[in-house]
Amino acid sequence: MPQLISGQTNVEDPDFGWELLRSPLPVVNSTDEPRARRLFSAIRQDLGLNERQTETSAPITQLTDDTREILEEDLERKISGATFFQRENPLIRHIVLRKRADLEASGLLPRIGVDLHPDRRYIRDTQRFDALFEGKALRTNDDFREAYREARAFGKALSKRGKGSGSMKNLMEQRICSSIAAGLNTARKLLAGRTVEEETEDQVIELTAESSEEKLALERLISRLERIDGDPKLQATIHFLNKEKWLEHGAIIFSQYYDTAKWIADSLAALYPDLAIGLYAGASRSRLYQKGDSVSIERETLKKMVAEHEIKIMVATDAACEGLNLQTLGTLINIDLPWNPTRLEQRIGRIKRFGQAREKVDMLNLVNEQTVDEKVYDRLSERMRDRFDLFGSLPDTIRDEWIDDIETLGEKMDEYIDAQREATGFDLRYNATAEPSDRDWRECTEVLSRRDFAQLMRNGWS
Repeated sequence: MPQLISGQTNVEDPDFGWELLRSPLPVVNSTDEPRARRLFSAIRQDLGLNERQTETSAPITQLTDDTREILEEDLERKISGATFFQRENPLIRHIVLRKRADLEASGLLPRIGVDLHPDRRYIRDTQRFDALFEGKALRTNDDFREAYREARAFGKALSKRGKGSGSMKNLMEQRICSSIAAGLNTARKLLAGRTVEEETEDQVIELTAESSEEKLALERLISRLERIDGDPKLQATIHFLNKEKWLEHGAIIFSQYYDTAKWIADSLAALYPDLAIGLYAGASRSRLYQKGDSVSIERETLKKMVAEHEIKIMVATDAACEGLNLQTLGTLINIDLPWNPTRLEQRIGRIKRFGQAREKVDMLNLVNEQTVDEKVYDRLSERMRDRFDLFGSLPDTIRDEWIDDIETLGEKMDEYIDAQREATGFDLRYNATAEPSDRDWRECTEVLSRRDFAQLMRNGWS
């Protein structure tokens, strides 16, 4: 059923279509679409069913040739890109889908805006800001730029043994762009002969350094990173917490890598020894920093402490992102940039939610200059112009092959967006109004819990 609703599966065989349609059989008034109404009426007339009957065991052979022809035509026809079973579907009629943007547009939820940073227009201490940033990117030194070149050289070396495609080729680039700590930890593991894992959307990649060229690039990378005194991402984080007063509102700080998250949590705990700081991560690696101590802690306890205003700084990994409600915090810092706008949307969704006290929250995206991250973010930020709906016109993910030709990234993103604009059954149902239908052929008078819904779906249609 989910594949039918999303359009991943299209039913074209009339026999299979009839098996889906006849139980439960929609009543005529369950739809406003004229041709579907004609089909439902013809079926009832052929089978002698009254208006309220929603079940029939009759085979398709009991329908007249004319009715079967109407069914075949409707199965082939799309409306706004939506197939018949995307539009005429019992789940569509009974599942209430309310996107936050729709509820805000209807006035049912207050609109929460987002101010994107870095942006000089919002800055209190412009002198320090200019020392940290060049446009949207952090200033770096020669050692970092040379280390980054070695990360790219490592990726090219991988290509020579057929291991240089997609996420694997970009692994060292993304790690060094996340933080100097993550870059060093990853390079040292590889150089020591250990395996590094990279989890993508659909697989886990394992990588080891094998050739002398790969190892030489890692040695040079480590040598350069070890010369750097202080990561500009930490300096920028401290600047916004202190000088820009973000600490007063509370902050959630995200990274896609545990190495980076723990490094930033350790660093901030040393800087703010009197504050409780949480590290929210997967695989039982969550920690609480307080008064010089660091102890293991359950994630549920951290969430409770944030809700009760006991924690004003929470550091988290993407692995722990979903289900984390932090509306008591008013700012968000992305230490690194995932090449997946969906993850960015999930991150801002932790604070841009019901119960947020601020009319506008702040989101800081940190990328280093002269890196692929800067170029990707530059393309993304061009499309993040709506303060209230940042991600309404962005693709779900930025594909690895798009990164290979960064100059055409914007064009490829736009092509993808246009291809995804076809409506789903939910879109067709809700675009007209946010009010529930008064003509549904079955009533749903309660909001169901996940457990109740699972039990209900196990039962047959009565």
